[in-house]
Amino acid sequence: MATVIAPLGEARVAPNGILLLPERPRRIGPVSLRLLARWVVLYAVMGIVGTLLVTLSNSPRARAGGLSLIFPGGGFLYIASVELFVLAMAVFALWVVLWWGAGVFWALALVWSMPGLVAILMADGGRIFTSMGETWAAAIGLVYGLAALSGGTAVFRIERKFRRKRAKIPEINAYLASALPIERKVIAEEPTDFDAELLRWLYDLALQPMDQFKGFDWGEQIHGPTCVRYQLNMNGYGLALYAANYLPNCPQPVESALASLIERVTDLRIWSYWRTLNLLGNFDANPDPLARDNIMMSAYLLEQINLYEAATGGKRFDEPGSLTFVWKDGRSFPYDHHTIAETVQRNYQKHDFGFFPCEPGWMFTQCNTFGAQGLKSCDTLHGTARWPTVEKAWRRALEHEMLTPDGNLPHIRSKIIGLSFDTGEVPGGEYYVIGTNGFVDIAPDIAARSNLLALRGVPERMADLRSKIVDGELDIEVPAAPERNTLITTAVPGWTRIVAGARAVGELDVARAALRRMERVCGTGQRWPGRPLHVGAQNMGSHLVVRWALPLNPAALSLRGYEAPRGPVLRSGPWDRVLVSLARSADGVSLDFAVGPRTAPAGIVNLEFDSLEPNREYRLSTAGYVHKFTAGGDGRAVVDLVVDSLVRGRLEPVGGSGGWETMR
Repeated sequence: MATVIAPLGEARVAPNGILLLPERPRRIGPVSLRLLARWVVLYAVMGIVGTLLVTLSNSPRARAGGLSLIFPGGGFLYIASVELFVLAMAVFALWVVLWWGAGVFWALALVWSMPGLVAILMADGGRIFTSMGETWAAAIGLVYGLAALSGGTAVFRIERKFRRKRAKIPEINAYLASALPIERKVIAEEPTDFDAELLRWLYDLALQPMDQFKGFDWGEQIHGPTCVRYQLNMNGYGLALYAANYLPNCPQPVESALASLIERVTDLRIWSYWRTLNLLGNFDANPDPLARDNIMMSAYLLEQINLYEAATGGKRFDEPGSLTFVWKDGRSFPYDHHTIAETVQRNYQKHDFGFFPCEPGWMFTQCNTFGAQGLKSCDTLHGTARWPTVEKAWRRALEHEMLTPDGNLPHIRSKIIGLSFDTGEVPGGEYYVIGTNGFVDIAPDIAARSNLLALRGVPERMADLRSKIVDGELDIEVPAAPERNTLITTAVPGWTRIVAGARAVGELDVARAALRRMERVCGTGQRWPGRPLHVGAQNMGSHLVVRWALPLNPAALSLRGYEAPRGPVLRSGPWDRVLVSLARSADGVSLDFAVGPRTAPAGIVNLEFDSLEPNREYRLSTAGYVHKFTAGGDGRAVVDLVVDSLVRGRLEPVGGSGGWETMR
């Protein structure tokens, strides 16, 4: 199949509709290049000044200062103080960690200049291992060599990586031009007993007293799985999918749990980290956790509220001040669904890169994808138009600043120097597609291309796994690996990837078999505050997002927005005693349900149904039990049901629909 090539600078699309990769990619985007050039010029000026001090003066002090400009701590080598040079290198390494961890780029001025000042002051003084006033002339060449080696190594590695990726473009584009778009199979899964256990755990986690956080992983709150905000986000996303896919006709209990997960973000222990980061990285003492940058909080929270509203129709976070953050001195920062979206929009608009930072100075592709899909979903729910105001700049950042020649996206980019680094958070530091929506909502053409690249070879691997299904389980071993920060060694993320990959290529039987095997080998039999699966709380949430993403995944739910349930609704009941794990209407007339005890056998419980056809006779059927009743004139009815164990049943009108669905 021939490939259609458009002029340089225009999108190139193959006849199969897939967006191709640029054939002549830039080494670095225009904004990133401008940022990098600024620092190259600054270093060049430092190099010139340093060289003038070294070559035009014989003074040990001048030469020590000049060599310190060429390479951090270089003056120590000239004054024969190897031990201080080693110390300077250790301090420089510590700065790199702090730069990454807290955005303190400004400290580079200190770790570079302070060794030079010390070397100047010590130029005529004593040493630990060498004599008074000794200098090493050979150190001049060594310092220039170290500077050239470090700079040359960086340039060489960047250039080698660029050329290696660029060489793959013809082969990748040929693959894209001949590939068939992957169609997602959409079916309604039935919840299992294990799903009910996971739902019970989530309810208990969410509905515990608001000042308690039993069952969460506590640790540092800046990066990774011990950040409680991410644990709230991911488990909230997963629960929203359960609400939309399994409980659309019983919204009350799940709405309360989802709202509680969102409200917990206002606990000071979760967001107080931002004051420190904002002060160290931005010299800004404002503790407001959303006003400036910090997309790693605002975007994820915005998307959590979006999914809550799309799944349940709940509007409580549309109320002004419904999410208020109170600082230690009593200052309060009131937000709601609308103002959070406005804040994300405003932060995008004030950064010319098109992305905005998480930690001061660091922009993450993943976080900025959440920001984009958050604005898009909020527009869908409220009829606003925030996403179009930033879409062009956001897409320019993704395609012209972040995209690598082979279609990958770097995880992180420095807003200070315009370069990306592999920080170890993501294997290889790059990915083809990211975000819970995978670009499907905000850039469907990029989503189609990225998914083809990410899933290359996956159909064959998943098809091979079909032969390994034995008695409904996938008979393979998935090695356990330690989670970052939590000290938990778990195989659940590996199983989650298999489930996601199998579903992505339509191998639903493989996905089910993988879930059954994972439940057996990773299941604990515990209930909250323990976990039904041996895994950290954040990865538990990530698993639930994948597990409960049929038929609606996060992208489909975000694009759909809220839809009121069709058919009978299980409106109220003793939710502290019973757990509803299924309430869904396939035809808009009947209701399939599953009810079990929350803890101990519940005995006889009263369940109230509404949205029934007024004065119509209904039949409620369970295993070995049939109960008939007549709906009231208001379309309501209360039914008594014994719930001492899991009860699966069906509620339907007697004698067919009678045209009720048509009337509604």
